[in-house]
Amino acid sequence: MPEWKSFTFGDDGEAKPEAMPAPATPSPAMEADEYAAKWGTAVSELTIERIEKVLEGDGLPHGSNEFIAVTQLEDVQFQIHREPVDAPWAQIETRIAVPGEGHTEVSLQEKANEWNNAHLQPTVFPIEDGDGWVLMAASRFFVGEGLSDRQIHAMLRRGLIIGLSAAQEIPALFAHGSDE
Repeated sequence: MPEWKSFTFGDDGEAKPEAMPAPATPSPAMEADEYAAKWGTAVSELTIERIEKVLEGDGLPHGSNEFIAVTQLEDVQFQIHREPVDAPWAQIETRIAVPGEGHTEVSLQEKANEWNNAHLQPTVFPIEDGDGWVLMAASRFFVGEGLSDRQIHAMLRRGLIIGLSAAQEIPALFAHGSDE
């Protein structure tokens, strides 16, 4: 297949090929950092075992069973899974207890919508938890074509950090609502 070429139009209306720019040289900012550089780049199917291996290699506490891996970051618990097991998406999620009592699905959905309208990820939604309601923060990642260990590391890093931010910021939404 021939390469794409860029053209400009001269004063006479004729198309003239533009000179191709020189390929960009890699920037040091684009290199893998020391935490990511230790992970391989060979792509294979994402498994709970591979997720747990990366969690361990990154120094995070971890556990797993057949369908789920768990970890903790700054006292916030996370679970990582594919549901169903052959789904093309992996999900990193954490439950967020909200201050106050008597929350309903509708009252929590209002705060979830407030969060979701202001943030791309994680998606927040109410779920029933025992006798009450809590919020779930979930980030989804496409894994249907497999991932390298370095990509698993990046997925976990992003999912855990934004989940932690949500777990720390969302309770404040309820404090603001009680001031009005």
